[in-house]
Amino acid sequence: MSELKIILQSAYLYEIDLAKSKLASRGIPSYIKNEFVNNVVLMPISQNYFLLVNEELFPKAKEILAETEPLDENFNQDEN
Repeated sequence: MSELKIILQSAYLYEIDLAKSKLASRGIPSYIKNEFVNNVVLMPISQNYFLLVNEELFPKAKEILAETEPLDENFNQDEN
């Protein structure tokens, strides 16, 4: 059985969520570590969040997260 490996670390949960969604859209499962830390403690704390993927999928996941997609110029424009 393979291990989980950290692919992304951020102080902002939304960045981790975006990366998780991008990986999920390509069929790669990932897991967030420390997702609920601020829900447990009484006082909000500064905590890093980690996105973990299966060690075997790490190279493909890293490749996917490195991709930059150009904006579609015609997106959200009315067609007349």
